[in-house]
Amino acid sequence: MTRSKRMEPIRQAAADREREAATQMEIARRALDDQERQLAQLRHYRNEYAGQVSRGAAPDPARLQNFHAFLGRLSDAIAQQERAVSDALAALERATDAWRERRIEAASIGKAVDKIATGERRQADQRAQRESDERALQLLIRTRSQP
Repeated sequence: MTRSKRMEPIRQAAADREREAATQMEIARRALDDQERQLAQLRHYRNEYAGQVSRGAAPDPARLQNFHAFLGRLSDAIAQQERAVSDALAALERATDAWRERRIEAASIGKAVDKIATGERRQADQRAQRESDERALQLLIRTRSQP
Protein backbone atom coordinates (compact mmCIF):
# COMPACT_ATOMS: atom_id res chain seq x y z
CA MET A 1 0.00 0.00 0.00
CA THR A 2 1.35 3.40 -0.93
CA ARG A 3 2.09 6.03 1.63
CA SER A 4 -0.61 8.31 0.21
CA LYS A 5 -3.20 5.52 0.59
CA ARG A 6 -2.10 4.95 4.19
CA MET A 7 -2.62 8.66 4.87
CA GLU A 8 -6.17 8.75 3.46
CA PRO A 9 -7.77 7.90 6.84
CA ILE A 10 -5.89 10.83 8.37
CA ARG A 11 -7.20 13.13 5.63
CA GLN A 12 -10.71 11.80 6.16
CA ALA A 13 -10.50 12.28 9.94
CA ALA A 14 -9.39 15.89 9.44
CA ALA A 15 -12.27 16.48 7.02
CA ASP A 16 -14.68 14.94 9.54
CA ARG A 17 -13.37 17.24 12.28
CA GLU A 18 -13.83 20.22 9.97
CA ARG A 19 -17.43 19.22 9.19
CA GLU A 20 -18.19 18.76 12.89
CA ALA A 21 -16.71 22.18 13.66
CA ALA A 22 -18.84 23.70 10.88
CA THR A 23 -21.92 22.05 12.38
CA GLN A 24 -21.08 23.44 15.83
CA MET A 25 -20.56 26.88 14.31
CA GLU A 26 -23.99 26.73 12.65
CA ILE A 27 -25.60 25.65 15.93
CA ALA A 28 -23.93 28.61 17.67
CA ARG A 29 -25.11 30.95 14.89
CA ARG A 30 -28.71 29.77 15.29
CA ALA A 31 -28.47 30.14 19.08
CA LEU A 32 -27.26 33.72 18.64
CA ASP A 33 -30.12 34.44 16.23
CA ASP A 34 -32.61 33.06 18.77
CA GLN A 35 -31.16 35.16 21.60
CA GLU A 36 -31.21 38.31 19.45
CA ARG A 37 -34.80 37.61 18.43
CA GLN A 38 -35.82 37.24 22.09
CA LEU A 39 -34.05 40.49 22.94
CA ALA A 40 -35.87 42.30 20.14
CA GLN A 41 -39.18 40.91 21.39
CA LEU A 42 -38.51 42.07 24.95
CA ARG A 43 -37.56 45.56 23.76
CA HIS A 44 -40.65 45.74 21.57
CA TYR A 45 -42.86 44.59 24.45
CA ARG A 46 -41.31 47.17 26.79
CA ASN A 47 -41.88 49.94 24.24
CA GLU A 48 -45.47 48.84 23.70
CA TYR A 49 -46.11 48.65 27.43
CA ALA A 50 -44.51 52.04 28.06
CA GLY A 51 -46.65 53.53 25.31
CA GLN A 52 -49.83 52.37 27.02
CA VAL A 53 -49.41 54.90 29.83
CA SER A 54 -49.01 57.81 27.48
CA ARG A 55 -52.15 56.77 25.56
CA GLY A 56 -54.31 56.11 28.60
CA ALA A 57 -55.91 58.31 31.17
CA ALA A 58 -53.91 59.50 34.13
CA PRO A 59 -53.38 56.41 36.28
CA ASP A 60 -53.78 56.39 40.02
CA PRO A 61 -50.57 56.33 42.10
CA ALA A 62 -50.81 52.59 42.89
CA ARG A 63 -51.18 51.66 39.21
CA LEU A 64 -48.35 54.04 38.32
CA GLN A 65 -46.14 52.41 40.94
CA ASN A 66 -46.99 48.92 39.59
CA PHE A 67 -46.37 50.16 36.07
CA HIS A 68 -42.88 51.43 36.97
CA ALA A 69 -42.11 48.24 38.90
CA PHE A 70 -43.09 46.14 35.90
CA LEU A 71 -41.02 48.35 33.57
CA GLY A 72 -38.11 47.82 35.96
CA ARG A 73 -38.54 44.05 35.75
CA LEU A 74 -38.72 44.29 31.97
CA SER A 75 -35.53 46.35 31.95
CA ASP A 76 -33.87 43.72 34.14
CA ALA A 77 -35.04 40.99 31.76
CA ILE A 78 -33.67 43.00 28.83
CA ALA A 79 -30.30 43.41 30.58
CA GLN A 80 -30.22 39.67 31.26
CA GLN A 81 -31.11 38.95 27.64
CA GLU A 82 -28.37 41.33 26.47
CA ARG A 83 -25.90 39.25 28.50
CA ALA A 84 -27.31 36.10 26.89
CA VAL A 85 -26.78 37.66 23.45
CA SER A 86 -23.23 38.59 24.42
CA ASP A 87 -22.57 35.04 25.64
CA ALA A 88 -24.04 33.58 22.45
CA LEU A 89 -21.88 35.89 20.35
CA ALA A 90 -18.78 34.80 22.27
CA ALA A 91 -19.76 31.14 21.75
CA LEU A 92 -20.16 31.79 18.02
CA GLU A 93 -16.74 33.43 17.87
CA ARG A 94 -15.16 30.44 19.65
CA ALA A 95 -16.94 28.02 17.31
CA THR A 96 -15.84 30.04 14.29
CA ASP A 97 -12.23 30.05 15.49
CA ALA A 98 -12.37 26.29 16.05
CA TRP A 99 -13.81 25.78 12.56
CA ARG A 100 -11.09 27.93 11.00
CA GLU A 101 -8.43 25.88 12.78
CA ARG A 102 -10.00 22.61 11.61
CA ARG A 103 -10.30 23.98 8.05
CA ILE A 104 -6.62 24.96 7.99
CA GLU A 105 -5.66 21.57 9.45
CA ALA A 106 -7.73 19.68 6.88
CA ALA A 107 -6.34 21.77 4.02
CA SER A 108 -2.77 21.26 5.20
CA ILE A 109 -3.18 17.51 5.54
CA GLY A 110 -4.90 17.38 2.16
CA LYS A 111 -2.05 19.26 0.51
CA ALA A 112 0.51 16.98 2.13
CA VAL A 113 -1.30 13.85 0.96
CA ASP A 114 -1.68 15.31 -2.54
CA LYS A 115 2.03 16.15 -2.63
CA ILE A 116 2.93 12.61 -1.58
CA ALA A 117 0.57 11.15 -4.20
CA THR A 118 2.07 13.40 -6.88
CA GLY A 119 5.55 12.22 -5.94
CA GLU A 120 4.42 8.61 -6.06
CA ARG A 121 2.90 9.12 -9.51
CA ARG A 122 6.06 10.83 -10.72
CA GLN A 123 8.19 7.93 -9.42
CA ALA A 124 5.85 5.40 -11.03
CA ASP A 125 6.03 7.29 -14.34
CA GLN A 126 9.83 7.43 -14.14
CA ARG A 127 9.98 3.71 -13.33
CA ALA A 128 7.68 2.92 -16.26
CA GLN A 129 9.82 5.10 -18.54
CA ARG A 130 13.03 3.35 -17.40
CA GLU A 131 11.43 -0.05 -17.98
CA SER A 132 10.25 1.04 -21.42
CA ASP A 133 13.71 2.39 -22.25
CA GLU A 134 15.29 -0.84 -21.00
CA ARG A 135 12.98 -2.97 -23.18
CA ALA A 136 13.68 -0.78 -26.18
CA LEU A 137 17.44 -1.06 -25.55
CA GLN A 138 17.22 -4.85 -25.18
CA LEU A 139 15.24 -5.05 -28.41
CA LEU A 140 17.82 -2.88 -30.19
CA ILE A 141 20.70 -5.03 -28.89
CA ARG A 142 18.95 -8.23 -30.02
CA THR A 143 18.23 -6.88 -33.49
CA ARG A 144 21.84 -5.68 -33.96
CA SER A 145 23.34 -8.93 -32.75
CA GLN A 146 21.37 -10.97 -35.29
CA PRO A 147 23.15 -11.55 -38.64
